[in-house]
Order: sequence, then structure tokens, then C-alpha cells
Amino acid sequence: MRFMNFFDKKKRSAVIVQCRLSSTRLPRKALLPLGGKTVLEWTLAAMKKVNADRYYLATDVESGPELEAITKKCGYEFFAGSKEDVLDRFVKTITLAEADVVVRATADNPFLFYEAAQALLDEYKDRESSSPVDYITWTGLPHGSGVEVFNAHSLLKAATETTDAYDHEHVGPALYKHTDKYKCVFLHAPKEFFYPALRTTIDVYGDYRRARAVVQSVLTDNPDVRLPVKEPFNTKQIVAALEKDFVKYPTLLVPSVQKGHGTGHLRRCLELAVKTKADIYIDPAADLGPAGSLIEAAKEQGLCDFQIVNDITHADFYNLAVTDLFVSDKNFITELASKCPVAAIDEGAAETNYADYLLDIIPGIDTERKVNLTDASFIPMSENRRQDVDCAAPLKTALVVLGGEDPASLTLPAAKALASCGLSVTAVLPQSAGVNSEADAGITVSGAIENLKEKLYQYDLIVTHYGFTAFEAVSAGCAVILLGTSPLHEKLADMYGFAWLGANNVTAAAFKNLLEKPESLYKKQLAGADSEGGGNGKRSLAQFVTILSKGKQIPCPVCGKKDGKKDAVVARTAARTFRRCSCCGMIYMSWTLTEKPTEYNRAYFYEDYQKQYGKTYEEDFASIKAQGVRRMSVIDSIYNRRHSSITPTILDVGCALGPFMDAANDSGWQVFGIDVSPDAVSHVTHKLHYPALCGSFPETDVTGQFGIDRYDAITMWYVIEHFQNLDDVLKGVSSLLKKGGIFAFSTPSAAGVSAKYNTQKFYEQSPADHYTLWEPARAQAILRKYGFEVKKIVSTGLHPERFPDKMRKYGNGALNFMSRTFKLGDTFEIYCRKEV
Repeated sequence: MRFMNFFDKKKRSAVIVQCRLSSTRLPRKALLPLGGKTVLEWTLAAMKKVNADRYYLATDVESGPELEAITKKCGYEFFAGSKEDVLDRFVKTITLAEADVVVRATADNPFLFYEAAQALLDEYKDRESSSPVDYITWTGLPHGSGVEVFNAHSLLKAATETTDAYDHEHVGPALYKHTDKYKCVFLHAPKEFFYPALRTTIDVYGDYRRARAVVQSVLTDNPDVRLPVKEPFNTKQIVAALEKDFVKYPTLLVPSVQKGHGTGHLRRCLELAVKTKADIYIDPAADLGPAGSLIEAAKEQGLCDFQIVNDITHADFYNLAVTDLFVSDKNFITELASKCPVAAIDEGAAETNYADYLLDIIPGIDTERKVNLTDASFIPMSENRRQDVDCAAPLKTALVVLGGEDPASLTLPAAKALASCGLSVTAVLPQSAGVNSEADAGITVSGAIENLKEKLYQYDLIVTHYGFTAFEAVSAGCAVILLGTSPLHEKLADMYGFAWLGANNVTAAAFKNLLEKPESLYKKQLAGADSEGGGNGKRSLAQFVTILSKGKQIPCPVCGKKDGKKDAVVARTAARTFRRCSCCGMIYMSWTLTEKPTEYNRAYFYEDYQKQYGKTYEEDFASIKAQGVRRMSVIDSIYNRRHSSITPTILDVGCALGPFMDAANDSGWQVFGIDVSPDAVSHVTHKLHYPALCGSFPETDVTGQFGIDRYDAITMWYVIEHFQNLDDVLKGVSSLLKKGGIFAFSTPSAAGVSAKYNTQKFYEQSPADHYTLWEPARAQAILRKYGFEVKKIVSTGLHPERFPDKMRKYGNGALNFMSRTFKLGDTFEIYCRKEV
């Protein structure tokens, strides 16, 4: 055998990378810069790691002149052919290369797993002697990290047999769409390459932005790697980068760069951009004078040029936009919110319905508005603090600092007034060039002070306006006087107990009056600070923004509408936002921070259940079944079998350990169950001996599994609120029910006593996996759309102790009667019949 192989012709292998510059979604993407070279050079370098006899770039005639030099520089041969008929281009390249086996890649994939490509070529060669194939590829690689290997002669033959436009445009289909003629193998990728959820290709702007973030990540983790990047990244480097938070959950920071709003918004966002590696939007119409110098300073701290964006055309790429706008412009914020979720920091606009998350750090004027979190401790406080301060002692030194703009030009007048009161004054004027610092005795004029918050403790008194510096000065133990640079700043200063002077009252006499009682100028704590919030050393604002970036926006589970218009906010909690759908009226969770889904495993029914109710679900089986017996009596009364000899069928969706199925069986029904928990289904099938399926509804084929086309009843007990796509669920129920069949379910009530009288607590305690909050009065209109007519509503979860104290005088009996009559129970049951 070895003697025969000696005379065999050696199989010639060729790597062929296809490329064109006429992409419509992202034109000329192959030439976009990435890590100091072009995207094309990344792809060619990666594929040069694959052992082959020849390396070719196959492009079209129009793109050829711009690509030929790059191709040759990378050690590749070059062919330019048809623009539209890529298959023909490959056929001619194969002929030119005299190839027997081809490894095909595309030039918009800079992060190819070259190790996987080599392994695939080896697999192809290993099969040649025993079970040759015409086409082979891995499945489960990131979209953009894989290649194809095929028999060159098979492709040449296939090209003569197909006229299909798709085959000619995509090459590979000429083989794998015709498995009657060609042997094609799709192999499950080895574990080290299997990452099907990841994306590495460059097809649209967002992909390109992700690619740049990947390069930034690898450079950060590997200090020895320098620009321009010489070697392609290996699989481990690529996967590690794609799993980084800033790559996986891209964020756009949107600060105010408008004159008159101060520099604090831009400073805060630039600091966040450096720490979180988020992008930052700089409005091209920015008229904030110091913006340019602040951006350049941030670059020295690590901000990359590509992190700065100048339009929101591609905002739909971001997982979250974080705005810090002082007061947002309605048209701008509406457009931004229609493209991606928005978290707003210290929003001053009255209308905040656009925001998926509202965070107030600096306490605002409207303390009654709905916010997700108020936490002044996110302000980066001074580590340097004044010690053993005698608050009654006369003040000797003062710092006057009104931000990077001082739009009301109050710095020098305040400094002069304080100096005339005998204080040694430092006046911060960022644009201090040309100011005569000797013009007034006792005044020192300074430019911007670097790391200001850590220098505040050096002064007895800080004179500023309402904002970060005011709170930083409080934390540094300084006396504080605020200047009313605007009517809003005056209201805020007064509301939160600061001593302040109006813009028209910055005089020596006014300062002298305040200085006579120095103890009144000290604040003991931060207004609005939340001890349970993110600051106080627990987590920084940068860390919290990273947490927010992982949040999820959810459309109405019934309507699923995504028209860009935000529904009205009903409630906000620290982790979630709830809205009311403008189409169907459903209250739903529209945004959540919760990532980890509930696991319905054994612990859920035993340990977790026992912690909440004092006994395991199995121990509570009898009492839960008793509820099932009552529910079956209602179903029986509505269904009205009329003494039929046919046993009716009932499907219990979310059957858990089967107590309701047991009750339905006792009532003479043929029972079936479905649940997502393997432990629950095992209990039902092995201990109760009822048929049950493990799977999700309505995706699981209950008809095929149970052999029943239509059921007489379908039930869901505290299950319906767990579905994110309720439209499919209700359609699924309707399709599985006979006409006249019963659909019954129970669910928490968003119109019960807890929701009515303790609304905020109700929403805060709503479980993270409850996506809809039903109300008895609105259920009929929603269910009618799916062909159901509500026949009975039973108010359950009666809690007279949850009524306000002023109503408790009526007694529990009266309050329970009121709850049943007016459907004020914290839970309720709906029994409806399919009418169409």
C-alpha cells in the first residue's frame, strides 16, 4: 500500500479568500482600519496560519486595483474576476491555483479561528482515504470565525450543473444544496471552538465597532502586543475579548456639551468612558468652550479616538445609552430612545417617560417623580477630609469655583466680596489667561485645579453652585455657600438646606451676614444619600453603569409592539421599570436588570419553597390540591358536561408536582401536564402516574406527544405571568382548545389591596420573572382578542391586614367582603370559555 501511495500525485491545497468593496450595508469594509492595519490584512494573516500550498485573494475587477498591493504585501497571489458571479470567480481561481482541495474564507472576518480552520483541513484529509467528502465545515463556531473546506474538482463540476443565482453568489451552496450528488458534512465543532452565540463578522457598523473593542480588549490584556498588531489573535484571545462586559454590552454615554450647562456633565461622562470603555457622543454642534481640552485630557488617560462618536445614526447597536444632559431635548431624546434603551442620570426635564431607567445622583427639584434609584453617594467623595473642625470658628480661607464655564460671571465678584470680608481667597478661572492676579489684595487667581475634590479640604469655605463640587465639599468637611447661577440652582440650594446667595446679591454685605454664623454653613450629611445605594464604597458609578448596561428591554408580552414609542411608566424600582401598554392596556415589565432566570429545579420545590412557606411543596401538596378541588368545581359548573359518556380532557400547563392534576383526575377528567422542570415532571409521571411532558409551552408539541388534537380545558395556575411572549401562549391555548372549552388561570393582581394602597412596595416585591401584571377589569378585553369570553372572576389572596389603618376599623369580615365584591384580592382566578 505504501508503494502505491509513493506514486500518488500529491494533493495541492489552496487557501482562497474572497473579497469585494461594494458591500451595501458597510461599504469598503475590507479596507476599514483595525488595530493599525486593514480588516483585509487581519483575515489574510489569520488564513496564512493554515498550512496550504498556495494562498489567493479572489476579488472582482472593480475592487482589484485597490486590493492588489495589500494582497501581495501579505504574501498572497491575486485574481480579479466577476463581481456578481462569485462561484465563477472561485472556479477560475481554482483553475489558476491548480488546486485539489480548497479552504474558503471571506475577507470581512478578521477574527477567524485559524486553529479551527487547520483542524478542519486536517479532518478533510483524514477522511480522504476512508470516507472522502466533497464539502465539510464546523457548526457552532462564532458567526464570522469559521471556514469551509471542499474538493476543488467537485466544485468545478457543481459549477457546470447549477444556474441557481444563490449558488453562484455564495459558492458553498453549489455543493451542500445538492446532497443527492455531493457528500457534505457539517461537523459539531470541538469544545474549544464551540461558541455559537458569539459574533465576529463585520457586516454592519455595530460589527465594526465590536471588532475595534475586541482589539482594545486584547491590547489591554496583553501589554506586549503593540500597534500595529502583527500577529492575528488566537481563539482564546478572541473569545476572552468577546466575553468582556464592554464588548458584550456596548454602551453609549451622552453628556451635555451645551454652553451654560457647565462642564460637570462632560467631565463625568469622560471619566466613565475611560473607566468602562464605553463610547461617548459629542454633539457636532457643541458650544461648550472647554470641551476640546477636556476630551484631550481624557485621551491622555486612555480614551481612544474611536470611542468618540458624532452622530446617533447607529445607536441601535448599543445595549444602553446613558444620558447626562442636564435637561434633554425632546426631539433628540425621542430619536435616541427609539433606537436603544436609555438610562438617564440627573435628568432635569419634566417628561421622563422616554427613560428605561432613571438615576438621580444629585438630588433634583421634583422629589415626587418616579425614579428607579436616588443615591447621592455615587458622587465621588473626597478622600482627604478636614479633621476636628470647630464649626463656630471664623473662616479664614475660601475657594471660589463655579465650574468650567461660570456662565453668570460670578467668580471674580464673589472673590472680591469675600476678600473685603478679610478672607484669603482663591478664585478658579479655567480661562485665566490675561487676568491680573495682583489686581485685588487677598485674591489668588488659579486655572483649573486638577483632581479638585482632593484639594477642597485645604480651604475653610467653598463657594460654588449646586452640583458635584457642593457635595464633594460637604464630604471634605468644608463650609459651603452656593451661588444662584440660575433660578433652578437657587431652588435646589434652598430645597437641600445649603446657605446661598442669589446672582444679584453677591456682595460683601451679603457674605458678611452669612459669615457671622459659620456653623450654619456646614452640612452634616449628603442630601438624598441612600444607605442602600451604590456608593459608600460598595460600588462606583462606573461599576453601576456596567451593571445597567446588562439590563434588558422587554416589549409588551401581549402586543409585542416595537414602534419606538414608549408606553406610559406605571412604576419604577431599583431593578425594574413597569409600563402600561397603550394598545392592550396590560401592565408589563418593560426593563429589568435581572439576568439569571429562575431555575425550576428540585431546590425550587423543596428548599426554596420551605424557606418561603415553612414546608416543602410536596408537604404542602394536600392544601394545594384542596385549592384544585375548588377550582375544578368552578370549571365543571361552566363546562357543563350534560352527563356525556366521553371523559373530558384537561391540560395543566406548569403542572409542578401535580396537585391540580390529582384534583382534576378525582373529578373525572383525563389529565395531562407539562412543565419546564424535569424534577416536577419526574414526580408526576413516576409517583402520580399521570402523563406529563418536560418542555416549554407552546413550543413543545403536546398534540404529537399526547395524541390529542383538542382539549376540553387548559389551566395555568400562577404560570401565565412568567411568559415573555404571551401572544404566542394565548394563541397556543386557543388552538388547542375545543370550541366551548375552558381556559382557567390564576395570577397576582395589579389592582388588589397591596397594589392599590402600597403601590411602590407591591412593584418592588413583584418577582423578577413576572413579566405581566393582570388586572381583573382589563382581562376581558385582552382575552376576547383570542376568542375567549370571561365567565367568572374569583378574587383570592384576601388580606384585610393590608388595608390602610383608617379602614381597619370596619373589621376583617367587612374588608374581606369588600375585597371579593370589588376584586381587591392580591391574586385572582379567571375562568373563560372559548367562543370561536
